[in-house]
Amino acid sequence: MLTRPPSPTLHSPPGTIFLELSMFYDALTDKPQSSKLVSTLQRMHESGITTVVFSASWEWLNPEPDQLRTAYLNMLMDAACKSTDLKVDMILDLVAAPQWLWNRYFDARAFDSDGRNYTRLSWFHPLGGEAARAFLGKAATYLAQTYPGCVQAIQPVYNNEYEAKFTQEFDAFQDYSPYALAAFREWLSAKRPHVELVNLRWGTGFKSWGEVVPPKLHSGNFIGADFSARYHDWLRFREEFGADTYNRACATVQKAGLQCFHHFPEFFTVLDAIYGAAMFKRIAASPHTDFLIMDSNFMTPYGTVMNTHKLRLYISAAHSYGKPVYFEAAVERFPLLGLLAAGYQSAMLAGADSVGITNWHTRVEMNATLGAIMRAAPECRACELVGVFVHLDSCSAWHGLQWGRAQTDPLHNFIEDLAERLSEHCGTDVAVYIELDRFLADMPTFTRAVFVEPLVLYGNGELESYIAVKGALKALPHQLLQLPTNITSGPSLVVLQEL
Repeated sequence: MLTRPPSPTLHSPPGTIFLELSMFYDALTDKPQSSKLVSTLQRMHESGITTVVFSASWEWLNPEPDQLRTAYLNMLMDAACKSTDLKVDMILDLVAAPQWLWNRYFDARAFDSDGRNYTRLSWFHPLGGEAARAFLGKAATYLAQTYPGCVQAIQPVYNNEYEAKFTQEFDAFQDYSPYALAAFREWLSAKRPHVELVNLRWGTGFKSWGEVVPPKLHSGNFIGADFSARYHDWLRFREEFGADTYNRACATVQKAGLQCFHHFPEFFTVLDAIYGAAMFKRIAASPHTDFLIMDSNFMTPYGTVMNTHKLRLYISAAHSYGKPVYFEAAVERFPLLGLLAAGYQSAMLAGADSVGITNWHTRVEMNATLGAIMRAAPECRACELVGVFVHLDSCSAWHGLQWGRAQTDPLHNFIEDLAERLSEHCGTDVAVYIELDRFLADMPTFTRAVFVEPLVLYGNGELESYIAVKGALKALPHQLLQLPTNITSGPSLVVLQEL
């Protein structure tokens, strides 16, 4: 049997209770319905769930600089740790900052590309970031010391959807705050000391560093793939700084004695750039990330039900980083048990160590039927291993949805069709890679390969890996595919010089 080695399993099936804490259990009041919460947790455990994932905001838990609402944390943890056999993971929402932070740092808010100002913490405000990590450390230490063996892990989030990505509203990219722009200029000047060199690279005419600004980006305002250096330099900066923000937060969690994890939305879509999906590589590879949760609500960019085979490519890409990977099904759009079963099967075939569920209250019953669906093992026996390369950075060449074109998200369509073809035979195992050097290292294990040509390579290192991969493909049965750029002329591959 050909298969990839599994990751060491750290967790078992997780189920979440997020906003439902206030909606159904009055958790944010003086009289929380603790007994009702315990009853729900017991039902979850009887259904096969072994880990509950709670969430809380910085704003709620830390209303004053020196105050931590330990009574609230105790209420949640006691319900799970003292009344059931469930383990607990915790999501701490750092983007929803308390009022005292805004009083102290009035300029710590994020801006979008249109200049809108949000009451959300900018990742780029240094003192705001320090305050967020200080709170995170206090909360993590309290949970680790008060509930050892029960509380296992924390996810620090800087996004309004509890995922490791940039926030976007009004189809506008973030963050363009004064601190973000200053950090971008510092990043550029460290690599190109003279602004004239940046002008030569970008084709601009800035007279000083104070004039240098990134392009103002919106989802859907650019048709086709953007090959410009200015655009990709801005994306690279967002990727590096964003990943560092998450990795520093996870280092704080680990220092307190807990594991750290992240949720990731589906990538391989023309929305990858606006959300900073390329950060995934740096976060997944970080020693400060202990495990990964890949989630999906089964909805396509067109509002229809997705082909669950696509999950195999998305989840397999996470598996290649050697960390435990879990799939979490969000059922708020399509609470269908048949769809859940198909999604779970695709996730397990992709190498997911376990599966879980979120947004299930009032939509899916916690019962033996759900438990059986979650525990069902795939019946396929692999007889070949197909290595698949899809360059995640090239997926960010699109600014966003392609309004006015026949395919609003041609990248989604391309990946979904590829997943369908690779899933035609039950015996085909698929190993997906989003970085050239990782793909190259594992090529000797493949029976055959599918190589999707990249659109943009950044620096000589990627170019050298690309040349090495193309040479190695000559000794391996393979298929070459092209990404759908939505253009009929112009470059098919651009190599940008490293800054």
